[in-house]
Amino acid sequence: MLKVLEKTWDEFWATHWRIDDRHSIPGIFEWDRQLVNFIENVCQLSPGQRILDLGCGGGDQAKVFAQKGYEVVGVDIAPSLIKFAQQQFQKEGLGGTFMIGDMRSIDYDAEFDACVLLSGTFGFFGDVEDQKLLRSICRAIKLGGKAFIMFLSANRLNKHSTSWSEKKDGWELNESWFDTETSTYRSRIFIIRKNGTLLRPKAESGYHANEVVRCYTIPEMREMLSKAGLRYVASYSDDDLSVPPQPPVPEAVRNIVVAERPIEEK
Repeated sequence: MLKVLEKTWDEFWATHWRIDDRHSIPGIFEWDRQLVNFIENVCQLSPGQRILDLGCGGGDQAKVFAQKGYEVVGVDIAPSLIKFAQQQFQKEGLGGTFMIGDMRSIDYDAEFDACVLLSGTFGFFGDVEDQKLLRSICRAIKLGGKAFIMFLSANRLNKHSTSWSEKKDGWELNESWFDTETSTYRSRIFIIRKNGTLLRPKAESGYHANEVVRCYTIPEMREMLSKAGLRYVASYSDDDLSVPPQPPVPEAVRNIVVAERPIEEK
């Protein structure tokens, strides 16, 4: 008989996926470097500038920015991820600031050359709160500063999927599905340890879910950026981070928008 353990979001999702699982993906650190190079190119950034990394996770991309000479401030709601990011920077002797907090609560005033939200960290709060977040991002960056936002594509995540994978200490069941009416992606992970323990996230709203994310189309994002006071610059997909950058593709899981705080605001 399985022993069931329910974990909080921080204990389960943050530690398990954003650190343990992510770091086991072949080539993930090279992908991080490629992503940062891509951001530098499309946002026209230079070492020495200030970067605000919202939903920074364990600081993997922030570390690449810091290694290149950028001043990085990272914000994440998960204490375990902030602790891990701080340890990474300390281990490598890098300078950076990391804070535990809800990205919706940021209160910066024209302090950053760019703000980045990476790996699908946009869309967790619903339309109204996501719009408020974009306004806060606009205030946080300098005039002429850039916003680089990755988000789950509403065009791609339109089916239910279930997969099993073997881990060093057991097995993982990953289930995801898409709610067409609300354009919302939901996923959940269950882990069965070899010692007979089942790990799962604590139930919310009647189901066990790790992620509930609003998926936007690029036209929707363009409208939201405009309402927030940001000028749309370009869009891409994370399937191709080559330089020169290529336009977005329909089959991409995540899309990217780049926007700018106008030098001459209305």
